[in-house]
Amino acid sequence: MKKTTCPACGKTAFQPATYAARRDLDGRRFTADVPARRCASCGELLISGPGLGAFERAITVELARGGEVGPEGFRWLRKAAGLKAVRLAELLDVTSMQVSRWENGRKPLERRAVALVSALALEQIEGKAATRAVLEALAAGKKAPKSVRLDVNAAG
Repeated sequence: MKKTTCPACGKTAFQPATYAARRDLDGRRFTADVPARRCASCGELLISGPGLGAFERAITVELARGGEVGPEGFRWLRKAAGLKAVRLAELLDVTSMQVSRWENGRKPLERRAVALVSALALEQIEGKAATRAVLEALAAGKKAPKSVRLDVNAAG
């Protein structure tokens, strides 16, 4: 395994440290101590990529489960769900201009849109896609079959 070198001085000796991560969204401040390493020679701070990722996921969970979000939080959740604004508009059956207006604060957010984008963001974090699959099927105009054979275990 290749040893990490300091990008500032090229040395390889580091000490454990933390980075005070901070993100402001819609007037709310999210903070966390993220694992990092400090160069023993020059003091340069190397921040943990996985630690920053965990911080961003924690923000997503807090926003999604917290209920009310503003335009910045809505945009954050859309991106966390892995959706472009145009695709979200298609899935919600609204215009892309509507999504833009929500995200820029020119129109009040609709509660159902916040609920759906929150569910999509949480499912993305959990590696699930039930809500997105339903929205994708509805957006595609997928017709339900006339006859469905279900396998039901009577004991369960």
